[in-house]
Amino acid sequence: MMKALRWLLESVSKVKILTIAEMEFRRIISSRKFKLMLAIMLLPDIIYLLSLGNINPAFGGTKVCLEEFWRQAGEFILDFWTGIPAQLLAILIASELIAGEFDEGTFKLLLTKPIRKSSIVLGKWIAFSLCMIIISLPSLLVLAIIVSIAYRGGWSALSTIASHDMLIGEVAILLGLITYGTFTMLLSSAFSKPLYAALTAFSFLTLYQLIIPNISWLENPAKYTLPYHLGLFLEECGFVLSPGGKLYKGDLWISLLSIYSLNCILLVFSIIIVCRREVK
Repeated sequence: MMKALRWLLESVSKVKILTIAEMEFRRIISSRKFKLMLAIMLLPDIIYLLSLGNINPAFGGTKVCLEEFWRQAGEFILDFWTGIPAQLLAILIASELIAGEFDEGTFKLLLTKPIRKSSIVLGKWIAFSLCMIIISLPSLLVLAIIVSIAYRGGWSALSTIASHDMLIGEVAILLGLITYGTFTMLLSSAFSKPLYAALTAFSFLTLYQLIIPNISWLENPAKYTLPYHLGLFLEECGFVLSPGGKLYKGDLWISLLSIYSLNCILLVFSIIIVCRREVK
């Protein structure tokens, strides 16, 4: 009897989380920041399309399309889709998840309903993650279509890329954007103004990515940055980022475990901060 009651309570709790996630998801996708980020993520595809010159008809096929997709997608993922331009927009969206509620005074309205503060945090994080999926998929799909047409791979090349390589690229983008977003969400839980959370997150991440790789007394200091682990993930999953061989060395599973653990720790601290905050 007690087990059945516990299962029922857990099911209700999950439904509440999904309700919060749905509300936040609708709010994010209707915002200008989401639409702006969706458009900006397509910029590398547009620039790449315009830069394509005359391609020798003999230089084509599925293999060539795969190699070109690996090269271009790897560059776009590490330099743009998880780089500073995408980071900034993801930070702006994530900064409003919690701090926006406190700033507008709507957080106390959520507490009038039978829902835990932890469910609010988790629901908003789920909504943010779903939005990042929607934002990143079109850019990879457009690149796959451009490469398949330009290098005459046709449907065979497109289906091959979409069935594996595009999904790997999608996971890499999500690992980056969700991690940056989760870090910003932690700051959003501590600040009452989204702008303060966004400025703090962007300043810290920018300085970290500029300073850490240049610390001379660290052995291979770049491996302490997220882009390095994303590059490792891409190469271990089959992407050939450089014809000269692998650029990133390390254990893939340790790398993924580190990213997963970091996100869990950031989420836990976000929940703790929100639970301890007084709602005025």
